[in-house]
Amino acid sequence: MNIIFLTTLNPYDINEWSGTVYQMFQALSKEHQVTVIGHTMLAQASYYAVNNFPEKRSFEEYAPVLSRLCSEQIKRAPQCDVIVFGDLYIVPDLEVSIPIVHISDVTFRVFQNYSTPKRSKERIKSGEKMERDAFNKYTSFIYSSEWAKQNAINHYNLNPDKIHVVEFGANIPTPTDYQINIQTDICNLLFIGKNWQKKGGDKVLEAYKKLKSEGFPCTLTIIGSVPNEVNMEEKGLTVIPFLDKSKPEHLSKLSNILKEAHFLVLPTEFDAYGIVFCEASAYAVPSIAANVGGVSQPVCEGKNGYLLPPDATANDYAEKIKSVFNNKEEYLKLRASSRREFETRLNWEVWSKKVNKILEETIEQYKSV
Repeated sequence: MNIIFLTTLNPYDINEWSGTVYQMFQALSKEHQVTVIGHTMLAQASYYAVNNFPEKRSFEEYAPVLSRLCSEQIKRAPQCDVIVFGDLYIVPDLEVSIPIVHISDVTFRVFQNYSTPKRSKERIKSGEKMERDAFNKYTSFIYSSEWAKQNAINHYNLNPDKIHVVEFGANIPTPTDYQINIQTDICNLLFIGKNWQKKGGDKVLEAYKKLKSEGFPCTLTIIGSVPNEVNMEEKGLTVIPFLDKSKPEHLSKLSNILKEAHFLVLPTEFDAYGIVFCEASAYAVPSIAANVGGVSQPVCEGKNGYLLPPDATANDYAEKIKSVFNNKEEYLKLRASSRREFETRLNWEVWSKKVNKILEETIEQYKSV
């Protein structure tokens, strides 16, 4: 199959979109001839605007031009069977005669409510129009969660038969040194998130302090954030401001932390999906997270973790950690089932097999119309 991978993101950069676009591209490239189009266009448009226009312009203004350029490149590409991924800035005015399959974890309508900084009403209106126009171009849709699928159906009145749900995988190499029968004398808690407030870091820290005050043996490792209210010298507390998974030494450090962790705790305010939950499951680490957005797709209640209500308190998280961890036999079973969730659902090999089938069916249906 000859695939056009259409995106303004860089699929060669493992840090782009937390590595998700890179993993998609790699997974598809294992079995197909994949040509990338569009990944340099926003940078080029930005460079052109800075050097030719004194006033600041939004990328929406360049969208029709970007679409025409991509259309021309696609027509010149030999024997194209299907276009995958898509992009808000490219697809609305795209003119092609092959099917387009949209892959995403969220719709613009939902994401703009949680974006930082907040967009103006004009840009929100413009973005929603672009997305509606793009949706009219897509032949099929692949979302990473039922939550995103339902949002697309409810707000954009899409045909459910055109929408598929395929979970994303872990953006790390598949570990073979994970531990099921881990030591349980001390409970090692893990928080991973760049935005301390939005990812619920305060709740995690407060839950950790409560557990310590009750004599519950535990540690807390914070990756990606540097909260102001922590004592960096406190025993049992480790803060790692940043890890770059493209660097072998950083990836090794992350792997060692995951291997020793007992819970990933993430009381996030919003997540469209949560690749980090897949990565925790890869190491047999259960997650305790807020039931918001698409989190309930990677985290299945009682299989690879537990979901708490969005308004759950730090005390609620502390109590859940204690109740699960204190039953050692059940906890170790939870670790085993967490790894199974990774092996059966939350990896890119499984994603690739499911997506390949969808692409084949989409091409056949497109030809028959």
